[in-house]
Amino acid sequence: MTRLEIILEESYPKKLGMGPTAKKLFQEIKNEKEVTLNFRNITFMSRSFAQEYVFQKHNTSCEITEINMDSSIKQLLEIVQEDFERTCL
Repeated sequence: MTRLEIILEESYPKKLGMGPTAKKLFQEIKNEKEVTLNFRNITFMSRSFAQEYVFQKHNTSCEITEINMDSSIKQLLEIVQEDFERTCL
């Protein structure tokens, strides 16, 4: 089985601003087993997107690997993940 790689900048805006965009991303990968999300040239992620991303990632059976993620985006996802674990798990 081949791992699918999605280069986000090819299908999504470089500024990931809306939660529904994260839902759309996870709809795209829902039938995959292993996915690499390439965040190359993604320059911004809103908290709304990050919250939906963390929620969707937690509720998928797909193994997701993120690469080329800007440090500010990575930090935001870590904060949102901590909040999610504290309040939802």
